[in-house]
Amino acid sequence: MKFARLGALAVATAAIAFAGSASAIPIQVGFNFVPTGGLTANTGDVTTATTITVGAPLIATSIILNNINLIGGQSITMLPNALGVNIGDMFTKTFVTSLGTFVESLTVVSRTPGPTSLGVTAVGTITQTVGVGFDPTPVFYSAAYTQNQGPGGQINASYNNSTVDPVRVPEPTTLALVGLALTGLALARKAKKA
Repeated sequence: MKFARLGALAVATAAIAFAGSASAIPIQVGFNFVPTGGLTANTGDVTTATTITVGAPLIATSIILNNINLIGGQSITMLPNALGVNIGDMFTKTFVTSLGTFVESLTVVSRTPGPTSLGVTAVGTITQTVGVGFDPTPVFYSAAYTQNQGPGGQINASYNNSTVDPVRVPEPTTLALVGLALTGLALARKAKKA
């Protein structure tokens, strides 16, 4: 009887906790956005830059995931204008929809230079600062800068934003270890049957 009461209490507590979390609405958004203005690297070269201007004005394109009424052509604001592109640099992104104002606080977590390019990824939180209904949600950002004519040439950029963590492809070593483990399990099972 004592265990039955404890079980009932546990079920009731879990139901209350679940109900509390069920009322939370995470932000679900995934889109690309593009600069319509010129971009400038502080060193003249995207591969060595520590800041790159954002190319404002910025507009949303290719909306993939959206429960906050973001529309194509929507204006996006990133601050500071000379955006830091080194690991640890922080910046914000803001946009307004019919459901409110949304602000992302982001920190650069990786920087990948190529011969004439630079890839930057950042993570953070998107929060509804004006309006009611959405909870703060993790958000992921990436930027791809290219400068095909080399240092001093025109810089092109594309930006991606999503509340869905990008799919990570396992490294070849990891795949090999998983394959080896599965082979070992299959051989052990076969030996057990014999």
